[in-house]
Amino acid sequence: MSIFIRIWFFFGLVILLGLWFMSYAFNQQVKPNVRQVVEDTLAENANIIAMLVAEDVYAQKVATAQFDEKIQNALNRKINANIWQHNKKEINQQIYITDAQGKVIYDSQGLAAGQDYSRWNDVYLTLQGKYGVRSTRSNPYDAGSSTMYIAAPIYHQQQLIGVVSIGKPNISVQPYIQRAEDKLFQQAIWIALLSLFLASLVAYWLKHSIDRVRRYAQALAPVNQTPHFHSAKELNQVAQAVETMREKLEDRAYVEHYVNTLTHELKSPLTAIQASAELLNEALPLQDQQQFAAHIHAQSQRLRSLIDRMLLLTRLEKSKHPLDLHEFDLAQLMQQVLDQQASRMQNRQIDCRLELQQPCRIQADRFWLQQALSNLLDNALDFSAEGAKMLIRLRAQPNRTLQIQIFNEGPWIPEFALDQLFDTYFSLPRPDTRQRSSGIGLSIVKQVTEQHHGQIQIQNIDADQLHELRPHLQGVAVSMQLPQLQHP
Repeated sequence: MSIFIRIWFFFGLVILLGLWFMSYAFNQQVKPNVRQVVEDTLAENANIIAMLVAEDVYAQKVATAQFDEKIQNALNRKINANIWQHNKKEINQQIYITDAQGKVIYDSQGLAAGQDYSRWNDVYLTLQGKYGVRSTRSNPYDAGSSTMYIAAPIYHQQQLIGVVSIGKPNISVQPYIQRAEDKLFQQAIWIALLSLFLASLVAYWLKHSIDRVRRYAQALAPVNQTPHFHSAKELNQVAQAVETMREKLEDRAYVEHYVNTLTHELKSPLTAIQASAELLNEALPLQDQQQFAAHIHAQSQRLRSLIDRMLLLTRLEKSKHPLDLHEFDLAQLMQQVLDQQASRMQNRQIDCRLELQQPCRIQADRFWLQQALSNLLDNALDFSAEGAKMLIRLRAQPNRTLQIQIFNEGPWIPEFALDQLFDTYFSLPRPDTRQRSSGIGLSIVKQVTEQHHGQIQIQNIDADQLHELRPHLQGVAVSMQLPQLQHP
């Protein structure tokens, strides 16, 4: 759905809610207020009439034909009043008078004379010295048949001698309520139409502005595929264009960072190779020539290793393809990695204890897991002295994970470096040569572990802490946990 339609629909919904609220407020406030105004007028009239008929009530003349004629002439008086565009032609009121006991002594309708009204609220409350009012329906099922009665006390020489009550049908004020309701409805319609028009203008302006931003973003980074969005397609287009532009900018920044890092890392071995090559051009003893040639070979191997690892890291960081997952035995893979390092371990006389639980089935990318294990073993050997002890262990854990643990005797990792070991390009000097590595190996290990939904940690180990190797010196242990293959 277009955002233009959504904004227009939202404004329409707000308008409908506003109209409903206005209707609710009219029924809850306007109608009662109109009736309160009528009540106020009736209360004034009742008190005026109470003063006028006091002498007649005291002299017991209210039951006479002369008194009734006077009242009827007043109630039947013709009027011609245009009140709020409503032509009022007659008086819509009725009067009855009771004595001090609540007995009706006069009724302008001639229906209630002689009846006991002492229990009606208007009469009862007035006789108690309170404000007397009641509303009674002539038809219990018709709210429009209700009549409001307002009573006032009749005094003669400060003595209560009766009650006069004026009644007015609520239907007589209905034309004014209806008039107010019609006016309110007409104004609400005009407000709604104006609001929808303004909403259309705002929605059009917003859509036009978004389109301009989208076209600008697409000009910087063209979108190869049209996005599919279920709620607001314009916003999705903008988001997609900006996301694509961001990816392009990130790629550019990554390449720039990659080139700068590669240049920095290659500078040291290239300088060493250049210096050795220049010395070989001079007349040197055969032993020195062999030494410089070996140095060139070692530095070239270092260059090759650095480039290979950086290429691997790039594939990990920027690859948009999922891992190539297959089921295999992790113990066999670890044995294969150990076989590749067997000659190096033998030359350095490493005392390696191997504990591989078989089988340990896992579903993983064999290539990347092999790279991670090779980097871990290389790192452990780099920081191990000749004749050092090493423990390589693989076992299944109760939490349905496979734990790989590699321990090597060697110097502890400084406290400040424990949290940085897996950062790209961070490295510590080797104990024997004081040279630093590229700082890429452990970064590859962490990323491979995380992509396989595993965990890895490095900790310093005290001497003789591992029962399997006692006695042993202090060292460092790497622990990797990977999800174990679950069979149905």
